[in-house]
Amino acid sequence: MDIVTTFLNGIILEEVYMKQPEGLDDGSGRKKYCEGLAEKYGLQDGGKPATPLPSGFTVEPCADEEVVGESDRKLFHSMVGLLNYAANHTRPDIAFATSRLASVVSRPSHEQLEAAKRLVPYVSATASVGLEYSGVRQRLQRGAADVKSGEMLLSCYTDASFNSVKADGTSIGGYVCLLGGGAVSWRSKKQNEVGLSSCETEYMALHHGVKEVVWLRRLLEELGVGQEEPTVVFCDNESAVKLAKNACLHGLTKHIRPKWHWVRRLLDKEVRLEIVKTHEQAADIFTKRLAEADHWKGMKLAGMSVH
Repeated sequence: MDIVTTFLNGIILEEVYMKQPEGLDDGSGRKKYCEGLAEKYGLQDGGKPATPLPSGFTVEPCADEEVVGESDRKLFHSMVGLLNYAANHTRPDIAFATSRLASVVSRPSHEQLEAAKRLVPYVSATASVGLEYSGVRQRLQRGAADVKSGEMLLSCYTDASFNSVKADGTSIGGYVCLLGGGAVSWRSKKQNEVGLSSCETEYMALHHGVKEVVWLRRLLEELGVGQEEPTVVFCDNESAVKLAKNACLHGLTKHIRPKWHWVRRLLDKEVRLEIVKTHEQAADIFTKRLAEADHWKGMKLAGMSVH
């Protein structure tokens, strides 16, 4: 039975059985899955990289003569697929790297293949790193009340890396939503529209982060953990926050499509916008490659720790 495209053919009447990736079908969980990746691809001697991507590495479309052969393309496709599984479920620290590599999965270069081979040992070497929902006391910025132990207070950080995709001038946007001290939802993705300034790209990232917050608030309400106060959404771009709070039409922003202004309707009702300092920006690791110290600090801000 064609499971991949069966949704195109109407209602499924047959019973469908799915097999989980290796490492998750015997109760050993996340750690064994991550540890087994290097062994699966024969990369046990790949060292222990401190960051997902090497310094100065960027992902751009490559020339025909740089594209790998078919066997290496299938290898690249397989590695990125398994890495993406981890990135979407328990390893937000590799979300940016896997998202960028996935963007060239049909035509990877030799350099991009080597980057994937480096990322696999990184994940295996850091298999003991995972999300932690400690429930310890936290403080939201600018006078918000403390979060008492056991309370479930939702917050969100949004960010964008302006003009970071040189091939088409688009930017990478990202967000991370935190609950109980750890990330529960995150995203790292190339934006579909070209922003003409860092304010625009941050504004679009803010839009997507707020959409996720609204959905999470609905879900938490159904689970009996409703949010009594507006959810605080942090952004490190002051201009983007001012644009959301000020409905006046300006010459530099009048071209922005109306859909991005949807955030304004939710202010002080479901969300509250706050400016966060760049070094406290938990979404930074979802929009750019960071140096080792900044990368590990970003992981900690997203609620990741060594178990």
